[in-house]
Amino acid sequence: MTPKDQIRTWTREVGNAIYIYSTDPSLVDLAALNAALASDTVWWGRGMPEESLKRMVEHSYNFGLYVTEKKEGDNEKEQADKNTKQQQQQMVGFARLITDYVTFGYITDVYVLPEYQGKGLGAWMMECLNEVLEQWPELRRAVLFTGDAYAAKLYERTLGMRDTRENGGKLMVMQRTGPAAATQVGGKKD
Repeated sequence: MTPKDQIRTWTREVGNAIYIYSTDPSLVDLAALNAALASDTVWWGRGMPEESLKRMVEHSYNFGLYVTEKKEGDNEKEQADKNTKQQQQQMVGFARLITDYVTFGYITDVYVLPEYQGKGLGAWMMECLNEVLEQWPELRRAVLFTGDAYAAKLYERTLGMRDTRENGGKLMVMQRTGPAAATQVGGKKD
């Protein structure tokens, strides 16, 4: 469960839309998240039973990206405040941090729906996540996995991530896959 002192919200206006990026777990749209996990956008994921999804979200530090149309006469902050309270926004992106909120964080399930890509939202999401990590003075390590060179450059630029293989890195990444692990064959889930 996200500690109350770790709930943060950022807003950004792009065109006629207001984007809200929030760690408030009550805003996470489980149906939208499950749809994304079951899609080709999140090729490494899979949809799951609602109870499993709830448990996953309850035990993660969630960063949800939401969009709403800006109404005439409202400034960015007023619109974001109204939308956060009314929960009328649509969830269009997500990232989660599996963490103890002190020393370690594993960043996973990062996505922006295809129709919202190309607006700088992914970089903004990681910059906001980085703000959180920079406030943890006892942080030893944050890690993530990516097989995408473009994403690796984004994570390097926004989060200060480094490929541990470079410069004789000695950190070994090990894994054990479980029955729900998705593999990619020819761009499709198998």
